[in-house]
Amino acid sequence: MGKLLIASSADSNFRYATGLNIPDPAIFFDFDGKQILLVNRLEFSRAKQQVKQGVQVECWDDLTLRRKPVGRKRTLADIAAAYLLEKNITAVDVPKEFWALNLERLREHNIRPRIVDPFFPERRIKTPEELKAIKATGTVTKKALKHALEILKEAKIEWNDTLIWKNTPVTSEFLQNEIEKIFLENDCSSGETIVACGEHTAQPHNRGSGPIYAGKPIILDLFPRSKATGYFFDVTRTVIKGTPSKELKDMYAVVKKAQQEALAVVQPGKAEVIHNTAKEIFDRQNYKTEKEGFIHGTGHGLGLDIHEAPRIGSNSEDKLVAGDVITIEPGLYYKELGGIRIEDTVLVTKDGHINLTNLPKTFVIQ
Repeated sequence: MGKLLIASSADSNFRYATGLNIPDPAIFFDFDGKQILLVNRLEFSRAKQQVKQGVQVECWDDLTLRRKPVGRKRTLADIAAAYLLEKNITAVDVPKEFWALNLERLREHNIRPRIVDPFFPERRIKTPEELKAIKATGTVTKKALKHALEILKEAKIEWNDTLIWKNTPVTSEFLQNEIEKIFLENDCSSGETIVACGEHTAQPHNRGSGPIYAGKPIILDLFPRSKATGYFFDVTRTVIKGTPSKELKDMYAVVKKAQQEALAVVQPGKAEVIHNTAKEIFDRQNYKTEKEGFIHGTGHGLGLDIHEAPRIGSNSEDKLVAGDVITIEPGLYYKELGGIRIEDTVLVTKDGHINLTNLPKTFVIQ
C-alpha cells in the first residue's frame, strides 16, 4: 500500500514530503520506495528545481491517462486515481485532513483510501537540517522579542499609567507591528503574535488590544514561521513595566519555578511527567489548576506545524524521544489579576535536553 497526498504547501505533510513552497494543489505519491510529484504546467519548472532530492516530478498535463470521468469536470483525485490504476495500485494511505470529496472520487474509481494519523510518523524526530531551520527561525524570534522589550524599557510612563515611546503611544497593536516588521525583514511571518496587557492576559490566546499599562502584566508570545523553510519557533515572556503588586510578583515567581522544574525533567520518557511536575509546584503553593489558574497543558511539539506531536499535558500518553522539539510553557490565569506565562523551545536529547531559547526571564522592566 502506498501513500497519497493531494494538497498545496499550506499542508505541512505535503511540505515535509516535497520540500516545496507552492500555492497550487499538487499530487504526491509514495509507493515501492518511489516518490512521484504531479504538478500543473505552471509549477513544473520550479518544482523540478526545488523539490526534495529523490522526488520525481511530472506534469499531469503530459500524462496519457485512459480512465477519465464521464459527465463532469476532471478533479485532481480523478488524475491521482487514474495514475494509481495505471500502476495497478488499488489501495492508498491518506492523511486525516484529506478532503471528503477526494475520498469520494477515489472510491468511484475503486481505489480504497485508508486514513492514517500520523501520516509521516518520522516528522517527530527532527533531522540536523530541520533543527538548523528551527534554530534559524529562533534567531529571528529572539531578535524580535528583544526589540519589543527594548521599546518597553525605553518607554516613559504617563500620568495615566499608559506608555509613550518616541512620542508614540505604546499599544498592543503597535508592539505587534514592531515585532512583525522584524519577522518580515528576516523572511518570516506570523500575523498572530500575542502582545496582551492587563485583563487580556487572563485569556491565554487573547492577542491583546489597546494601551499597554504600567503595573499590569504584559504577555509577549511570538511564534513565527520561516517563509523559506516552513519551520516554526515559539517563545513567551511575561513582563511588567514599573512596580508590580505583591500578588503578581508571587505569581510570577511560582510560574518561573514551575517552568524551571518542568525543564529539569525533560528527557526521553513519559510526557505526562513534565506536566505533573509543573502542576505539583502550583498545587503546593495553593494556585488553582482547574477552570482558572493552570488551565492548559505544559507544552507541545513544533516543527512544520506550530502544534504537533508530542502533547505535554494531563493524561498524555505520548512518550518523548530524542529528536523531539517541544515547548515548555506553564502559566497561571486569573480574571482579577491577569495572566503570566513563560515559554522556551527545547530539543530533547538522549540524556536530557538542550534549551534553544536561552533568553533572560526578567519580570520587572524599569
